[in-house]
Amino acid sequence: MSVEKVDKRILWPVLMGFFIMGFCDIVAPITGRIATEFPESQQAAVSFLPTMVFLWFLVLSTPFAALMNRIGRKATAIIGYAFTIAGLLVPYAAGEGCALGWYFAGFGLLGIGNTAIQVAINPLLATIVPGERMTSYLTVGQIFRNTSLLLLAPIVTGLVALTGAWRLLLPIYAGLTVLGGVWLQATTVAEPVRNGRAAGMSDCFRLLCTLGVACFIAGDVGIGFLSVRLIDNPDSILTTTGFYACRIVGTLVGAWVLVRFSDVKYLRWNMAGALALCAVLLFVRHEAAIYAAVGLMGFALACVFAPFSARETKAVPDMTTGEAGSIMLAIAAGAVSGPVCGAIIRWTGNAHLGMLFVALCVGYMLWASFNLKTKK
Repeated sequence: MSVEKVDKRILWPVLMGFFIMGFCDIVAPITGRIATEFPESQQAAVSFLPTMVFLWFLVLSTPFAALMNRIGRKATAIIGYAFTIAGLLVPYAAGEGCALGWYFAGFGLLGIGNTAIQVAINPLLATIVPGERMTSYLTVGQIFRNTSLLLLAPIVTGLVALTGAWRLLLPIYAGLTVLGGVWLQATTVAEPVRNGRAAGMSDCFRLLCTLGVACFIAGDVGIGFLSVRLIDNPDSILTTTGFYACRIVGTLVGAWVLVRFSDVKYLRWNMAGALALCAVLLFVRHEAAIYAAVGLMGFALACVFAPFSARETKAVPDMTTGEAGSIMLAIAAGAVSGPVCGAIIRWTGNAHLGMLFVALCVGYMLWASFNLKTKK
């Protein structure tokens, strides 16, 4: 399907989907807040909360991709919105001091919804923008996604100051999801003819962006989990603001650099810098230095996905269900970050040592960058 001109009336509700897509990433940072509600004996279980979000990318990406092929991209995204709303409201409706199981149920639904959204939104965007401009519009989409995470810490800090609790964040984000769903449903998007072919698991694994994308997602979620624990301060969640603010800046800078220079060389420099920052966060204890290092880490990780995924998939209007589902399988790697980082913290009593896991992920990406063919 060829598109010469982008209709902004269609584009904006689709970009809203990227904003909503970021809601699943709030789980890792707010796990620190949730942990304070439970005794030491349940802390190991609390560290599995991010897993409940990302596990579904492994289990349901292929079924949702096949469903998208039958019912369409917009309808699949709307289904994802419905699950997201339910996932955000379940722990809130259970009330303050609720059992940990309510958080697991809610974040599980959130993960199911986010899987559907991520499977559908990129192909939906591809139906309304020209193929040669897809990369730039995906960059804009990532800025929208990072903005939803950038707002997390200010909203939580403001809610705590006004109400003494962070939990109103959940219905606020649920309300934004309702708004996005109504907006998208009211928008007519001309989708390509469905070919009726469901993606097989072999197709998805063949197209999977291997360990590069998996390590990026795992390291990214690991930073979200650890950043609020590196500083012993009630306002430590503000580290996420710095991280995602620098991520947005890095995305803009990367978009400019990647059209002029080799993506692989850019990846190598960023991963070398990220590995050095991991070493800094292992040893530095000064708050200002930690804020700066976490922020610079956000900049370094801003444009990692494209160099790996571009070797396997192309964001084009006729994206197949296999291509859409395969990327989601890699995102499932984020499920291991919370349990692994949580275990390291419990075994050592030192949150900074959790950065060893992130360093391992970054180290692999640095090694892999030297095994990718350089392309202009």
